Amino acid sequence: MQKTIVLLFSLLICACSLPAQSPAQKSGADGLTGCLKRVDNEFMLTDDEGTVHRLVGSDKKLSHELGHEIEVTGKPGTRTYDVTAPGGASNAIERQVFQVKTVKHIADICKY
Repeated sequence: MQKTIVLLFSLLICACSLPAQSPAQKSGADGLTGCLKRVDNEFMLTDDEGTVHRLVGSDKKLSHELGHEIEVTGKPGTRTYDVTAPGGASNAIERQVFQVKTVKHIADICKY
């Protein structure tokens, strides 16, 4: 019994000494840096590894940065798009997107 109490007390002390998560970690906030382009009326950010990220939200801020290198913060998510052909059966696809919260200008010219 005494060993159990000592063990529980030790675990409690260890748990209390762990750092708390910051709000950014809790919300899943993340950041991306790259070149901003518009393709088929959608904002796309290409990072230095060549990965293309579909951006949603903050359209007013993003439209001023087309062709520039930017940094965006936000969180990854998914969007459902209706791709039903006229007169056809209902059809939708789900795509990965990055929900933009903030936009920061890095450079007037894209490196990649």
